[in-house]
Amino acid sequence: MEIQLGDQEQEMKWQGQVWNHICGSVDSAVLKCTIELGLLDIIHSSPKPITLSELSSSPSLSSLKAQNLYRLLRYLSHMNLITSNIVEGNETFSLTDLSKLLLKNQERSLKDWVLGIDDEHSINSWHELSSYCCSPDDAPTPFVKLHGKTLWELAEEVPEVNELINNGMACDTRMVMPAFIKGCEKILNGITKLVDIGGGTGAAISYVVKAFPQIKGTVFDLPHVVATAPEIPGVEMVGGDMFECIPSADALLLKFMLHNWKDDECIKLLKRCKETIPTDQGKVIIIEMVLDQDEDDDDLTQARLSLDLDMMLSSGGKERTKDEWRVLLETAGFSRIEFIPIFAIQSVIVAYP
Repeated sequence: MEIQLGDQEQEMKWQGQVWNHICGSVDSAVLKCTIELGLLDIIHSSPKPITLSELSSSPSLSSLKAQNLYRLLRYLSHMNLITSNIVEGNETFSLTDLSKLLLKNQERSLKDWVLGIDDEHSINSWHELSSYCCSPDDAPTPFVKLHGKTLWELAEEVPEVNELINNGMACDTRMVMPAFIKGCEKILNGITKLVDIGGGTGAAISYVVKAFPQIKGTVFDLPHVVATAPEIPGVEMVGGDMFECIPSADALLLKFMLHNWKDDECIKLLKRCKETIPTDQGKVIIIEMVLDQDEDDDDLTQARLSLDLDMMLSSGGKERTKDEWRVLLETAGFSRIEFIPIFAIQSVIVAYP
C-alpha cells in the first residue's frame, strides 16, 4: 500500500523519537565532558556573552581544537544549556537558567551527580542489563559481577570512588534538605531527639538542628564513617550497625537509604526502627523517591524511572511507588503512613507505629 504524505510525516516524527532514544547516552557524556572541562563555569565567569575565540584562549580549553569546541557548544545549545547570538558579526555564547544547576562552587548544583552517574565504574553495568533481567533473584548485580564487590566495598578501597559517592550525597543533601525543612515544619515540631541513620558525616542533620535548635541530633553510621566526621554543634556522632541496634529517639531519619536494599532487608531495618521509637508519638521520617508522586511532571518521572534501573544494576535496590512503600511499611508493622511532596526529586514519607 502506498504511504500517504500524512503517514510519512508521522513516521518521521517517530523516527526522530527513536533516534533520540538510540543516542540518549550522548547527553550524559556531553554533560560529563562539559563539567570536566569547566566550560559552563568559564562562560559564567565572563562579564558578557563570550565568543568562540575567547573561550578557546581560556587556559583550560587552549588544547581543544576550535572546531571540536564549537561542535560541543552547538550540542549544548540544543540541550538548552547555553544560548548563542550574533553580536556585531560574531557569535557569542551565554548560559541559560537551566545550566546554572551544573556550575561548580554553587550551593544548588547537580554537577556531582553527573560525575557519579557517568563514572566508568558504574556505566559499564548498563551493558549487563539484558542478562541481569533474565537472572535469578539471588544473582549478583552487574556491578558486583564486574568488580567482584559491592559499590560500598569498592569505595572503601578506591579513594576516587569514595569521593564520588560522598560528593554525590553532599550534593543531594544541599538540594533536598532545604526543601525538607520548608515542607515538613509540622512533622519536625515537637521532636526533641532525632537520629539520622546512615547520616554519614552529619551534613543532612546539620540543616535540621540549625532550623530547629530544640532538637538534639544524632548521626548513626558505620564506625569508620563517623570517625572522620567534623564536629557539629548540637549533633552527636555514634558508630554501629543499623541492622543490630539503633540509638533510641523520638524520631528516626532515613534519607536516601532504603532504595539501596531489597524488600526483605528494608523490612528488617524498618522493624528495628519501629522497636526503637516510642509507640505513642514516635515516627520514622523517610526521604526517598516515590515513582508516582507527580506523574504529570514528565521530566521528574523520567529521572526517577532511570534511577530505579540504576539502583537495580548497582546495588540490587529499587525506587518504589506509593503502593510499594505502603506494603513495605505495613509489613514492618507501621499503622499509619503519610506522603508529603516537597520541591525535590524525592518525597517525604512519615511512618507512625
